[in-house]
Amino acid sequence: MWLRDLWGTFRGISFADVLDILVIACLLYLVLLWFKRTKAAFVARGIFIFAAVYLVAQQAGMYLTTWMFQGFFAIFLIALVVIFQEELRSFFERLAIWSLRRRASHPLQPKQVEILVRTAGTFAREHIGSLIVLRGRDPLERHLEGGEELDGRLSEQLLASIFDTHSEGHDGAVVVEGDRVTRFGVHLPLSKDFAQLSGLGTRHAAALGLAERTDALCLVVSEERGVVSVAKDGYIFAVKHLKALEEHIATFLRDKRPATVEMRWWRDALRRNATEKALALTIALALWLVFVQGYSPASGVFKVPVEPRAVPEGMRLGAITPATVNVTLRGLKRDLKLLNPLSLRVAVDLAQEKEGTHRVTISEANLRVPGPLQLAQADPPVVELELIEAKEPAPLLRFLGLESSKPTEPSPPPGQPTPAPSPN
Repeated sequence: MWLRDLWGTFRGISFADVLDILVIACLLYLVLLWFKRTKAAFVARGIFIFAAVYLVAQQAGMYLTTWMFQGFFAIFLIALVVIFQEELRSFFERLAIWSLRRRASHPLQPKQVEILVRTAGTFAREHIGSLIVLRGRDPLERHLEGGEELDGRLSEQLLASIFDTHSEGHDGAVVVEGDRVTRFGVHLPLSKDFAQLSGLGTRHAAALGLAERTDALCLVVSEERGVVSVAKDGYIFAVKHLKALEEHIATFLRDKRPATVEMRWWRDALRRNATEKALALTIALALWLVFVQGYSPASGVFKVPVEPRAVPEGMRLGAITPATVNVTLRGLKRDLKLLNPLSLRVAVDLAQEKEGTHRVTISEANLRVPGPLQLAQADPPVVELELIEAKEPAPLLRFLGLESSKPTEPSPPPGQPTPAPSPN
């Protein structure tokens, strides 16, 4: 039944609805990519599972489950802000950067990549601790503390002088944007992922902390072990040789390169993160079904029985014509889906009626329409009920023990005349 309704909904979809779904899917895709690189991804998956269960319960008519989950989604927005406050702030920063992105005037070239790899190799052999940050597309400013502005051309000599133990800024990080060293001696946020940081030092914690919050690539050289490590996308790992380091840097630059430089960027866009794209489209479609289609005007026809109430004492019910009425209710589609048709009754109060046939026009007062639903029409709009004087209890009432309890007049004693009836 609900599959047929769903198919009918999709058949009536318009171009504006398709565009609406695609826009939300794109935004959800960006959010999913961001969550994928953070530890909050597990929380997001839990919320998506709850949402999926809610949608299934609503479509299947599981009213108790739907009611419970409606209470959960009532506080969903507050929970979202509390749990994902850091991720949301970074997401909106990234969105602003994308909308105002300007192309780098001097992108990092193979020559500069060679300089970075050669410098890292030299630092590793000489056990010189260092931390080099290659900026991606995300803003870094709010994650950086201290340091000095530099804006110097990237070179081995410049990096060697900065990380010389006699330099005041050698314990901090160097920020590289394009072919320029923009800042040095800066401090980065420390990661709390102790599982990955086991046996590693403060530089590694700082590199991983920035990689958890941004899309930057961090190169770390351990002063004690002379090992080169790379931190990106919330992970940190050691590289076995300089060739691997060069490949990581080249991949990073290719991913962060402006789309106009990559001639076939659209092919990579279609192939990359296919799971996140499919999930974002599915969620956007589900949200459209719940919040757009669910809140769209609709009407439904229900077959409702007529239920006489408060039959006057001394009377019994005769014929009811008709016994059921086709009632059309109008309201939101979600309210119609949640309505239990078995709870509907056309209640007719006969407490003030007398013997005979009575015509009752059906209104919302008789039907008692639940919630925000409204009565559009009733077919037929009038029902007829017949009241008959009950000289003796009806067989059904006698069987149920519902005979009238009205006291009868006592019989006069033998030999006395029958009293005349009262004029009233």
